[in-house]
Amino acid sequence: MAIRIDKEMKRVAEEALVLRLLNREGSATLEDLMQMSRMSWEQVFGLIDRLSRSGSVRLTRVGRDYYVEDVGRV
Repeated sequence: MAIRIDKEMKRVAEEALVLRLLNREGSATLEDLMQMSRMSWEQVFGLIDRLSRSGSVRLTRVGRDYYVEDVGRV
């Protein structure tokens, strides 16, 4: 049970970090978020996937890159 709670707390903290970064920057690519958060590509991708499905962020494709925006900011 404690491990499950720890994982949930870590997930919530990581989501909050990404949302704070997006609020500060306005928008960012997945690579930008990886560098700013010091998370792996898999971690950032998973977070953005969850946040976009919940409607918290929006993904926009520009050329070959995907930009992530905080929906609360736009």
